[in-house]
Order: sequence, then C-alpha cells, then structure tokens
Amino acid sequence: MAKKTSRFSIRESELATALEITCEQLDEIVNFFDSDPDDQWELRENYHFIYLIKNLKERLFSEEGAYAIAKYIDEKATKSIWKRITEFITKHNENIRNAFINQKIQENCTSLTFQNNLQFLSKNDVVNILCTNNARFDQAFYEIQKSDNAMIIHEDFDDIDGVRYYSLAGFYKLSRHLAKELTVKDRRGWCEAIEIVGKKTFKLIIDEQAARQNKINSAMNAAKKRDGSMCQITGKKHDKSNKAINITVHHIYSKEHYPHLAACQDNLITLTQEVHNEFHAWNGGSQKPCTVNHLIEFINKLYPDNYKVIYRLNQVKKTLNAQPPEQKAA
Repeated sequence: MAKKTSRFSIRESELATALEITCEQLDEIVNFFDSDPDDQWELRENYHFIYLIKNLKERLFSEEGAYAIAKYIDEKATKSIWKRITEFITKHNENIRNAFINQKIQENCTSLTFQNNLQFLSKNDVVNILCTNNARFDQAFYEIQKSDNAMIIHEDFDDIDGVRYYSLAGFYKLSRHLAKELTVKDRRGWCEAIEIVGKKTFKLIIDEQAARQNKINSAMNAAKKRDGSMCQITGKKHDKSNKAINITVHHIYSKEHYPHLAACQDNLITLTQEVHNEFHAWNGGSQKPCTVNHLIEFINKLYPDNYKVIYRLNQVKKTLNAQPPEQKAA
C-alpha cells in the first residue's frame, strides 16, 4: 500500500525555528524519544514523522509529531511554548491552504477577460475557484442581491457573449459572503483567504498577460511594416486614393488556439479588414481555430490567381512545422 505522505509537511528547520531551538537541539530531543522504548516519549514513523532522507535521518513531521515534541519541551521548560507552537501550526496550515488556492486560481483563469477597464472571470471559473456548486453559488448571489450591498451590473457582473461573468470585485464580494455564511469551518477559511491570495495571484497573471499582449502588438506592427502595410492577397493599401480601406494583421495560426505562435512574425500576414472578415466568415467564425491550410484553401477558392501568396504560405507552413515546440514562441 502506498504511504500517505500528504499530512507530513513540516520541515525540521521550520519546526526548530517555531520552537526557538537549534536544529542540533531538535536532533537531541528526537534522539531522546528513541532512547527508551518503555517511557512515555515516542515518535512513531508514518504517524509523527516520515523520513525525507533516511540515511541522514532527515525528517518531515506531521502536526502530531510537532505537538509531541512541543509537549516534551513544555514539560521541561520553565516558560510555556504551547501558544507559540499552536500559532506556528495554524500559520503553517494557512500557508499550505493558500498555496492550493493559488494553484486553483491558476488552473481556472483561462476565461479572464478585459472589458470596460475591468477584469472579468466566467461564472464557471468563479464556481471552480470557490470550490462550490452552481446551486450554492446562485443562492449566494441571490442573498447578496437582497442585501444593502447588492452587486451592480457592468461593475460586479456582466453578460459577455451570452455567458455570465463576474469582475474581480464581484468575485471577492461573493467570496466574502460565503466566508460568513458557510457552515463548514474549512470552507469558510478557504473563501476568507480567496481575496488575499487572489489579489497577489491575479496581479501576476494580469501582468504576464499585459507583457504578452505588448509582445504580440510589437510583432504585429513589425509584420505590417514588413508587408508595406499592403494586403498580401488583394494588393490594396490605405492611401489618399483608398481612404476607406483598413489594414489589419491576421494570425495565420489563430492566437487563441496556437498561443506559442501568437508573437511569431512568420505567423502574421497583412490583410485588408474586408478580406480578414471574409476569411473568418468563410472559416466558420472568428472563434473557430484556423491554420495555414485554412488560409491556403480560402485563397485557392476565392482568389485563385494569387500564386505568390500561396507560395509564401507554403513556406510559412514548412517553417512553422519545422520548429520544435520550445522554439515556436521566438
């Protein structure tokens, strides 16, 4: 049977610091526990501790192990350490819980969307991060709407493309409400910590997204300059005699579905806005994945005389397909 190790998370150095002793003093105490099998002091492997590196006798302790050592010191010392070790265990468990919240947010943030100068998350992602279910979530929303601090549409929540989204402010309002109303202590603690952990985690995510978007914008500007701001399919460009023409840059492999190619200039081609819209409509909508093969097929059917751009796209296909994945974002 596999050893259950999840409850052993306290390193020797952390425990020694919490007990205000040295690691050597902690070793002496552990050795004392092992010295007499008939006395009341014992530390059992797989209950009080497990070995991290057995030949070095480096251990990871459980809460029970930490409390057993603290009890021994408490009986031998003139000053009680019980309050101190309890505070250490509480803080240690909070740190572990917050690490899981951070992980939960990072696994459920793909819907993060910028709109009206606010960041919004889909209801599905919010429910997953709060570790609740739709029925309890809807109840919380209803209870808040009946209160004096009701959520405001376009500020705390909104409907985007027919899907309910919540701003980060609305998300934190929901977590604070659940932290007060849930009956299970651990669940209240989880929701109570959401805002503290969320503000740090979402800042990292949003900063990374902004840096990535800046990199994409820079690549798109460079691609437009490379193409002379001219549509590579029709040859049209915005000038004094064609003022109504808008020029845009198309991701040959869609950036949402091939994010490693989003800032790659080889994956970008300049088109008129009209041709860009025409391609995505032909391909089934702007949300549908697109590749170089889709664009080649589109041009062969709607602009069959443009051999030059077909040749270029076939070179793009060879170049991008030849790149190993770890180099495709270059």
